[in-house]
Amino acid sequence: MSRSFATVRQLLYWEYSKLVAGSAIGNRRAFAFVNTTYSKLLASNSALPDILRENKLLLEQGNSCAYCGEVTKLHWEHIIPKAAGGPDHIDNLVRACERCNLTKGPRDPYQWYCPDRMDNIPRLVLGKLLKTLFDVYSEKNLLDSEDYMRAFKVQRTTLCQVFRLSQEKNAGTD
Repeated sequence: MSRSFATVRQLLYWEYSKLVAGSAIGNRRAFAFVNTTYSKLLASNSALPDILRENKLLLEQGNSCAYCGEVTKLHWEHIIPKAAGGPDHIDNLVRACERCNLTKGPRDPYQWYCPDRMDNIPRLVLGKLLKTLFDVYSEKNLLDSEDYMRAFKVQRTTLCQVFRLSQEKNAGTD
């Protein structure tokens, strides 16, 4: 199902609502549940960092790859790669096996899982990704900018472009 959103906040709330549906009822595509959760988030205007508990999950699952569950040769992996402008903090890190880390490379999870596996991004990874995106868009005062949403044609697969745009802007000021 394709939906359009006027703001990044709305898109992030929708993605988070699908994540909640997956955890609560085992189906990220359960439209009635997703829509109800989405409506509640919109009404409360909640900040995702306040409602996500991803670092607890990281501690619980930290001895296995966040992507495939492998337990050997684990690396710290940036969900949004540093090469793509991703931050170097715990909200942007998970444990990943060597194979997943190398296969994912410099892509964000939406790029890596695109197009046909995006609804299979692991819970821990997607939760941390959404939290990091919410923080960055909030810091840049872009969460509720309809102009930004239109100008950059933001969709879930392009949410991480905010990091690349920041890199390009910073490179232009050197």
